[in-house]
Parts: sequence; C-alpha cells; structure tokens
Amino acid sequence: MRRGGLAGAALARLGEFVRLVRNPRAWSEMVTRLSFPSRIHQDNSLTWPDRYPVLFSAAQTLLADRAPLRILSYGCSSGEEVQTLRRYFPEAVIVGAEINASLLRACRALAIEGETSFIVSREAVIEAHGPYDAIFCMAVFNRRPHEVETRDMRDISRFYPFDRFAASAQFLASQLTVGGLLVVEHALYRVEDALEGLPVKPVVTHGLAPAKGPRFGPDGGRLDAPQLIARIFSRTAA
Repeated sequence: MRRGGLAGAALARLGEFVRLVRNPRAWSEMVTRLSFPSRIHQDNSLTWPDRYPVLFSAAQTLLADRAPLRILSYGCSSGEEVQTLRRYFPEAVIVGAEINASLLRACRALAIEGETSFIVSREAVIEAHGPYDAIFCMAVFNRRPHEVETRDMRDISRFYPFDRFAASAQFLASQLTVGGLLVVEHALYRVEDALEGLPVKPVVTHGLAPAKGPRFGPDGGRLDAPQLIARIFSRTAA
C-alpha cells in the first residue's frame, strides 16, 4: 500500500475513534462488543418506542386469559421496549435484561409504573427472575444485518455461528411457563431450526409472514428467498 493509502487508512481509523469518543452510546457498544465477544448477538442498540405493534398486539391477544403475567424483554437496550410493553400489559411484572452496562444504567434511571426491574443479561440472573409467560427477543439475533446485506454474505457460519444463536434461543425457550410465548423478530437464523425437538411449537394464527431480510440454515448457508417464518412460539409442555 502506498503512503497515501496508509495515511488515509490511519485518518479513517482516527475519525472512527473520535466518533466513538464523542458518542457515548457508540462507545458503550464497542466496549460491550470487546467485553463479550463470544456472547454478544446484535451489537447495535438502535431502538424506538412501540417498534413492533403488530406482534405486541398479537401477544396481548394470545395472553388475554393469563394473569398475573411475568414478561421478559431480552436485550432491552435503553428501555423503550419495556416502556412500550407496560402500555400493552399494565398489570404484568416486566423484567428487562441488557448486556450493555451503560444502557442498563440508563434503563434503571427510567420512571416506569408497575412492577418493573432491569437486570444484567446473564443466564443465571434471567433464570432467577423467571419463569416467564412471555419473552420478547426483538432484533437481538440479528448480527449487523446491514453489513450482511451490503456484503451480500452467502455464508455467516464464522461471522455469526448458528450454535451461538441456538444456545440462546433454547435457553429462552426453557424459561417459559407452559403456554408461554417466545416472540422473535429480525433473526438471521430460523427459530424453528434452533428449537427442533423441544416442546415448543410455532403459533400460525399470529405473526406468520415472509421474513424481513435473508435467512440462513444451521450450516450458515444463505437460504433461498422468500422464507415464510413464524415469529411467535408457544411452549406446549414442561
């Protein structure tokens, strides 16, 4: 590489560092990515209120006859999803789990009505606060989707291994009560592949629709589009 190219690359790296320093949220994302390289799924914390109204409303309908409810927001980011869930489930106990320490502190500073708590996203801690009648896992199993698209990735087995996704999906399913719901939106892999053989079945009356973006098989290979996928799953037995 010529000197000009080296200098340009160095300036680009410097510019990225300055951006991180000036943006506390971006900095916290980088720290989290470096702190948990084998555990992290999505390392972008973008979110906004009521991001998935169709799925939230569907869960509200499916759980209408169950009370009291205990709900987990897995990967709750800066807390907007928990605030939203409180509007859909005003009487529920709601737990938000987040791996990013900076965002977790921000969540704990929120004033949210009802019985609400925010916990560090570790399996032992999540299990201690369960089991749950509903677990929302929204845009968590979606490792840098824009990068996957722009690079037109055909194989993500090294970029985002299926085993990492499957282990977390299986753990979440194990934390459901019988009849409880696992709601997953924006995942690079199919939840059905991870939960095969477990007492969990897709809910075909709600949430069944073409995938938003590519899906990959357990071997990491890209599947033919379009993929019709379930987004809501129900635990059928203990």
